[in-house]
Amino acid sequence: MTRRLGVLAGLRSEARCLPGSPSILVALSGARRPAADAAAAFLVAGGATHLLSFGLAGGLDPTLPPGTLLLPDRLLGADGAAYPIDPVWHAGLRAALEALRPVVGRHLGVDEPIAGTAEKAGLFARHGALAIDMESHVLARAAAGRPFAVLRVVCDAAGEILPPAALAGVKPDGSTDLPRVLASLLRHPGQVPALLRLARSAKAAERVLAESGRRLLAEA
Repeated sequence: MTRRLGVLAGLRSEARCLPGSPSILVALSGARRPAADAAAAFLVAGGATHLLSFGLAGGLDPTLPPGTLLLPDRLLGADGAAYPIDPVWHAGLRAALEALRPVVGRHLGVDEPIAGTAEKAGLFARHGALAIDMESHVLARAAAGRPFAVLRVVCDAAGEILPPAALAGVKPDGSTDLPRVLASLLRHPGQVPALLRLARSAKAAERVLAESGRRLLAEA
C-alpha cells in the first residue's frame, strides 16, 4: 500500500514548515478543540494511511529550551488516558531526524491553552510530560489502528507565559488575527515584552520544524 501521510497542525505557520507533496494531506485546527476533531476526521476520510501530529508545543520540562525537537514515544491525555504511538514508524522517524537530536519521552494532549508557568509546573509534576499541545490526543483517538506519531518543537518554554495577545490572535483557519493582537496590546501594553520573547522563540522553533519537515518527506 502506498503511504499517504495525514498531518494535523494547529496553525498555518506550522503547516508552512511542511514541504509540498501529493503524498501529504494537511488539516488545521486553528488551536480550537471542535475544529481539531473535524480536522482529524477529514484526514481519515481523505485516505490517510499514517497520521502525524506536527507543530509547536508548550514546554513543561524546565530543562528544554525553545527549539527543542520532540519525538514522543508515549502520549497521554490530561484525563490520564494513554494513546499508542506506532513503534516501527517512531523508530524510522527517529533515525531520519537523528541529526536534529530529537528528545524522546512522554507528551501530553490538552483541550485548552495552558498559559501560565504555575499551570505548566503543575502538569509537569502530575504527568511527567515533556510538553503539551492541543491536537495530538485528538488525532490519536481518530487513528483507529492507523500508525500514529507525534513530532513537535518546543516554542514557549516551561518558564515562559503565553501572553493574552498570543491566545487571542489565532483565527479559526489557523492564520494570525492581527487586529485582535493589536487590540489586546492596547488593552494590556505590559504584555509587549512577553509577546516579543514569544515571537523570537517561535521563529527559532519554526526553523527546527521546517528542517524536520524536509527530513520527514525523505523518510516518508
